[in-house]
Amino acid sequence: MARYATYIRASTDDQETSHQRDAIDEWLSQHELDPSEVDHFVDLAQSGADPGREQFTELVEAIQSESYEYVVVWEISRLARLGSIYQHFFEHCEDAGTTVAITDGWVEEVHPDGTGKLIADISAAVAEEERRRLTKRIESGVSRAQREGKWLGRVPKGFRRDNDGYLQLIHEADRDAGEISYLEMRSAIERVDDGESYRSVAADTPNIGRSTIMSIDKNEDRRAWYLDAEADDDRIEQVLVGATN
Repeated sequence: MARYATYIRASTDDQETSHQRDAIDEWLSQHELDPSEVDHFVDLAQSGADPGREQFTELVEAIQSESYEYVVVWEISRLARLGSIYQHFFEHCEDAGTTVAITDGWVEEVHPDGTGKLIADISAAVAEEERRRLTKRIESGVSRAQREGKWLGRVPKGFRRDNDGYLQLIHEADRDAGEISYLEMRSAIERVDDGESYRSVAADTPNIGRSTIMSIDKNEDRRAWYLDAEADDDRIEQVLVGATN
């Protein structure tokens, strides 16, 4: 059984992980280890605040069975974003005699006897505080944008977001950009109301799929955007003022 394991975590599916892999592979190379003979655990689109990550859970269970001499990670935040999860992980490593190697951190190794643990704790605490501050800044920015009437998140069909973050009706769609005009979207919903199937409407309506038409049709609030040019959301209502009936 392999005596070495690596762990990689990314918060989103599209978050780049090559820097983690490169740093870990370099560590393995420096210790004359073949990556193919090392167990690799990877969690993608997983929050460091979630203790139930599938691969992380498997790694902890393997550590508890004393499978590994070393676990190699890029930095401590990849293991956990919450102090309680982090502390439990290192308790398991201490009990099993597992050393944690950190390729990019304030300390290179945390040993079962506690060597390096204090510096690692400080590093983790700083990272957690930075995360809290970042979260507060993001929440503050979102709240401010919403107060100013700016649209956040996915832009609804028939609308586009201008450079200042406000919604606009699409009168002439840019096909290459995947757009559909507001009136085309309205026509699609009207055709469904007249008895046409979602599939047939989508087949001859540009840049719109069957599932999207269905989701809008089954949402009374969104149907009203297109059929009645009315919305409970002030940001949408402002854009719909003057929409062609």
